[in-house]
Formats: sequence, structure tokens, C-alpha cells
Amino acid sequence: MLARLFFISLFFPVAALAATPTNFDVDFKKISAAPLSPAQGISFEKLRGKVVLVDFWASWCTPCKEALPHYNRLYKAYKDKGLVVIAVNEDDDLKERDAFLKGQKFDFYIYQDQDRKMLGEFKVQALPTLYVFDKNLKPVTFYRGFGPDKPALLEKTIQDLLK
Repeated sequence: MLARLFFISLFFPVAALAATPTNFDVDFKKISAAPLSPAQGISFEKLRGKVVLVDFWASWCTPCKEALPHYNRLYKAYKDKGLVVIAVNEDDDLKERDAFLKGQKFDFYIYQDQDRKMLGEFKVQALPTLYVFDKNLKPVTFYRGFGPDKPALLEKTIQDLLK
């Protein structure tokens, strides 16, 4: 519960932010979370040459739940051109997470960060946080929060990176 309040308190001041192009020196060398099922995982080696979105979310986070369908739409539209979306769940209550996912149809890869290792590796300070990586797995930008302008900004970034 304390973690939930921590994320909520950090989220609200940054909710209106779009891209934050500073201090995102993330070194993406592995996926240290576990796929929710073997069919929902992807090996890190298969990410090279792809544009990769890594989203950190939780089922209790309303903006997270609003963002996921947008990421699914982008994934479906651009997966054949080289887009990969990885959603990293940060729920403590796995029943709550599973209940949320049961009512959804997401086509991208979903992982559970049970020990919060990826959260630390990516220096996530608030949920939702989304990182965008180029085809060399170098960070291009990241977004905290979710707002009405984010889907269009993100889609433009994806289109530019896939060229």
C-alpha cells in the first residue's frame, strides 16, 4: 500500500507532462522481469533492429489503464514494420492485476516485475512511465503520466524511428 501511495503522490505533479527529454540514461541490456506466460515473452536478442516501447504500469493506476489500449493500437498498427511493446506490471496485488487483464485483450508482451528489478534499472519514479528505444536499443525519450496529446506525439516518434 505504501508503494501505491508513493507512486500516486509522484504521479499527480507530472501527469500533464509530455516527453521529458532529459536524464533518461537507461542502459537496456536485458528483460529482468518474468513474462506472465511463456507465450507472452520475447527474448532480448529479438529486440535488436526493432523500435521498442517499455511501459511501466499497475492495475490500480487509472492513467496506466487509459494508456494501455493506445499502446495496443500502436502495436497492432506498426508491429509488422518493427515495433515491439513491452508492458511491465508493478502490481503488488496479483489478483487485482489478473482481474484487470481478464477483461482486456492486449496483443503486446506483458511482464511482471515481482522484485522491482526493472523498475530500479529504468529509474522509474512514477507510474505510468514509458521509455522509447531506437533500433539500436538506445533511449530516445520517455514519458511520465498520460494525457490527451501523448498518443499523437508517441505515434509521430514511432513513425520517425521506423523510417
